Amino acid sequence: MRVRTPLLPHVIVALALAACGGAEPAATTPAPGATEAAPTAAAPTAAAPATAAWSAMTDTQKLEHMKTVIKPTMGKIFVAADAKKYGDFGCGTCHGEKKEDPHKALPKLTLSGDGFKKLATEKPAVVKFMAEQVTPAMAVAMGEKPFDPVTKKGFGCGGCHTVQ
Repeated sequence: MRVRTPLLPHVIVALALAACGGAEPAATTPAPGATEAAPTAAAPTAAAPATAAWSAMTDTQKLEHMKTVIKPTMGKIFVAADAKKYGDFGCGTCHGEKKEDPHKALPKLTLSGDGFKKLATEKPAVVKFMAEQVTPAMAVAMGEKPFDPVTKKGFGCGGCHTVQ
């Protein structure tokens, strides 16, 4: 039996990615041994809460929500943290040059074992920024509960990054 995949969701995703605009500079990674400057600005305003959980939205609703809530909200947070690095914040910041799923575009994280401790030691400013500003704002903007380490449920690092 042949299973047919509906074309509409793929078309909507393609349109969503195209709506992000032209090419944007790729994120840069500091050279090995280089230290990172700590973001100096506090998060601007809190994210506007989603009217529905991301998982319950249609592709059309997701596209609109990305354009009207997530991109502007997260753009303010990233630019406030580092205007030089994120001054051109846009879809490519999280979705990469190919405008793909952030899980493919963003760095993979190893948080199991000593992975989180190692990451926090090597990049304390980034870990603090992500934990205190980015992840909570994204959870609100996505209409999800923040990650709970006890239940292992909710929006956390794995919401955007591939986590091992």
